[in-house]
Amino acid sequence: MQAQSTEEAYITFPLMGVPLVLPGVGGITYNVRVGDPACGWEADHVEPGVSIENKENDPRFGQGANTALNVLSCVGNEAVVVSGDAKGARGVVTGKHGGIEHVLVDFPPETLEKLMLGDKVLVKAFGVGLKLLDFPEVRVMNMDPRFIEALDPKPDGDKLEVPVTHVIPAAIMGSGLGANQTYSGDYDIQLFYEATRMEYGLDDLRLGDLGPFLTLTTLMGGFTVNARFQWA
Repeated sequence: MQAQSTEEAYITFPLMGVPLVLPGVGGITYNVRVGDPACGWEADHVEPGVSIENKENDPRFGQGANTALNVLSCVGNEAVVVSGDAKGARGVVTGKHGGIEHVLVDFPPETLEKLMLGDKVLVKAFGVGLKLLDFPEVRVMNMDPRFIEALDPKPDGDKLEVPVTHVIPAAIMGSGLGANQTYSGDYDIQLFYEATRMEYGLDDLRLGDLGPFLTLTTLMGGFTVNARFQWA
């Protein structure tokens, strides 16, 4: 797999009749990382850290290799640079971006400075199929077991308590709803409605924050239901 830029690293769109050019998806992003504010950037779908994609297409399966990378990678997986000046450097998978089908990896700043587009990155995929045997009603998806351990969930009867930063209402979820599976891809949180942002304190969301989507489930794709939630 390789760190790649897309064919169009920047996208343009009209705003009040004035063309606007913004940083977009792909490549190596030096100044946006997990832990930074999610809002306030002059950007359009900018991806924090390093964006990777498996470009080794098999004519029998089309984009199957990249699909495998996206489905099998889990948040918390170790990623190792295996070529170039940064060879041997280690990072961690922080998320996935649907549509463009990228896996996002965070590396230390000194590693980012050594990386080049085209360097190969090995993701040690671990986590697909994970079950919590003592909590059969809790479905775990896209999470490395070591990430779960780091969250240090606390049992509460037949439930698990997990620390969160925000609670997000399903009513403001956008692109990603209606997907036929949620082992890859993402959901867009729409923050256009000031009253909702104020009610739930969403203006200080940060990349990587953990929180439940109220009345939303992703067990068989994303859709809203009553009395359910899904961790962001």
